[in-house]
Amino acid sequence: MGRNSKKRKKKNGENGDMDVVSGDESTDFSSVKSLEMESDKYAIFKVPNYSRTYPENGGNFEYIVFLESSVSEQPIGNRDMMSLSNCIKRYNKGVKQLLRINKYKIGVIFERPGQANAALANKNFLEQYKFIASIPAAASEVTGVILHVPTNLSNAQIYSAISSSKNIVCVRRFMRKVNNDGRITEEPTKTVSITFSCPVLPATDSVDLNSWRFELRPYIPPVKQCLRCLRYGHIAKFCKNELRCSICQDNHKFTECQIDPKSAKCVHCSGNHISISTTCPVKQQKINENKIEVEKKTQKFTDLFNSTKFPKLNSRPDNISSIISSDTVMNLLIEAVVKIISLNKGNEKPICNQSIKDILLETITKKRASK
Repeated sequence: MGRNSKKRKKKNGENGDMDVVSGDESTDFSSVKSLEMESDKYAIFKVPNYSRTYPENGGNFEYIVFLESSVSEQPIGNRDMMSLSNCIKRYNKGVKQLLRINKYKIGVIFERPGQANAALANKNFLEQYKFIASIPAAASEVTGVILHVPTNLSNAQIYSAISSSKNIVCVRRFMRKVNNDGRITEEPTKTVSITFSCPVLPATDSVDLNSWRFELRPYIPPVKQCLRCLRYGHIAKFCKNELRCSICQDNHKFTECQIDPKSAKCVHCSGNHISISTTCPVKQQKINENKIEVEKKTQKFTDLFNSTKFPKLNSRPDNISSIISSDTVMNLLIEAVVKIISLNKGNEKPICNQSIKDILLETITKKRASK
């Protein structure tokens, strides 16, 4: 299903550190010739026949499977809720809860990943009730970004030459829109995103491309904003709301607007800019929220022990010293030590961590009982 993670030996490029691979003898691209003939050089490369599934050791408390109607004229939200619940539980084991996402989508929550994966593969159930099943990408995949990748490489060639400790399922090069005398074209950049079929980035935080190590950086997804209704959280492809102009907020396309964009009014903050502008403070807030979510997801275990995240305990040593130096505690310790030495001399009890602990507890307990 995924990219073979086994390391392969490759020769370094002969023309400097940026000549990673160029189709010469150092790398054999014959296996990807047919893939490139079928699509554009910079089209997104996805592993054939790959489908998302929950990892068995995902560590979640619940696992959601989205169900949508395969017939667009019959939204799943219009079906009878009770009969829908009965048919889902009849054909799928481990159903914990059902959740209405919107008119077109519901969520089926399972307690175990295996139960959720079984629902994804339940073809008889899905075909009979005309459902499409899916799971959120964030639950089973993670995307990282690498920089300085030569633009002469196609996405299929990058996939063929790359290796990692985790399975790679998608390679996408970032494209830049360029205005050439009124004609908008796309040009490749040297930034490439790599998607892995696991919920966290590889522990090494890097991938190898023809023996060159490329550092993996967390991918921060763009803010979802609908170009139809201008709201956040979805895209125009799935929007059923009324059309709204990003310049004047009326119900027409922005290309038909008669108002000068310099006099635009943002629908979100009422500022003097179009409603999809990156300068909008509302959009900036959404971008920051995305960054925070990515930081949480990519946080390493060692980050939990960052000294700056813990309060300083300046008074702790003094408190401990004052407690130990008190007469009561000192007498208890001396009594326990004397008992340990006497027991050891008589070979009644060997000295070890557990025996010292037992004697200390016994001494303290007797002291409390005598009060």
